[in-house]
Amino acid sequence: MSTAINDQSTAIKPLLFSSEENCNTEQVDRFWNHVTEETLTTQDNVSLAYCYVKHHQSSKAIVISNGRIEAYLKYKELIFDLYQLGYSIYALDHRGQGLSSRLSSNPHQGHINSFDDYINDFEFFIDEIVTPAGHESLFLVGHSMGGTIGTLYIKKSPSTFKAAVFSAPMYGIVLPLYKHFIRWLAKQLDNGSLSHPNYVIGGKDYAPEAFKHNELTHSESRYHNYRQIYQELPQLQLGSPTYRWLIEAIDASERAVIAARESLIPILILQAEEDSIVDNDCQNNAASEHCVITKIASARHEIFMEKDTPRNHALSLLSQFLNLHS
Repeated sequence: MSTAINDQSTAIKPLLFSSEENCNTEQVDRFWNHVTEETLTTQDNVSLAYCYVKHHQSSKAIVISNGRIEAYLKYKELIFDLYQLGYSIYALDHRGQGLSSRLSSNPHQGHINSFDDYINDFEFFIDEIVTPAGHESLFLVGHSMGGTIGTLYIKKSPSTFKAAVFSAPMYGIVLPLYKHFIRWLAKQLDNGSLSHPNYVIGGKDYAPEAFKHNELTHSESRYHNYRQIYQELPQLQLGSPTYRWLIEAIDASERAVIAARESLIPILILQAEEDSIVDNDCQNNAASEHCVITKIASARHEIFMEKDTPRNHALSLLSQFLNLHS
């Protein structure tokens, strides 16, 4: 029987976070002057971009694992808020996206040869950059695909983090047809090329949708802020996934459900009530004694860039959960 944190009615201590009205742009920009941005090269010669900011009044740190198409620059506001909670912050751009090396001849393709590459990169980042910093307590925050990566990392290295919070983790993808048929079809259509993989059916290069058509957030200001970042830095832009990414993601999602359910590390899943990107039923299948779920009302997939009410509630729950396990 899972010990779930209840929904929005849960009594939590009110906390102040960045405002949707202006995303605290000026304040966040001033804060960002203290953030270090660097790169790390893997054994297979992939450049991984990352950033960090050390909190000199705290020995606690959070490592962020972001979602597909994301970059740590999209997380400026979140990093700012988590720092205010008293944590040093580390964030990695996964291979094939953000400011890290792209993996195919078309830099817009969301591609991976093996999902384990993401996990190995994350392990390399923690071993080379995070662990040597000597923080007393480490915590993991992941979103969507980053939640899958984080969950499978925890299974591989269960002693690194004291607890994890996953926002809308990709434990299953919302698909138009039966999952096993989609995987079979993707396997047939994958051209097998490492440098010139093919998009999924209907796949295309980066093409920002108008806010009214987006399925990510109800917050127009945060949505436009995110799109503006990608407009100003075209190297961040990423389009649809390839067939190989889809195959790997489906398999990894299934593994992650089992890993989360069997985890001995405390996990909090923040479930977006109106998610149309990942499958909430699959998240529910991960519930267990150590993996608890709370539904964030009025939230689409991008909980951390939602309107203030659901976002603040989610961040307050995150803070409460990490404090509980500090």
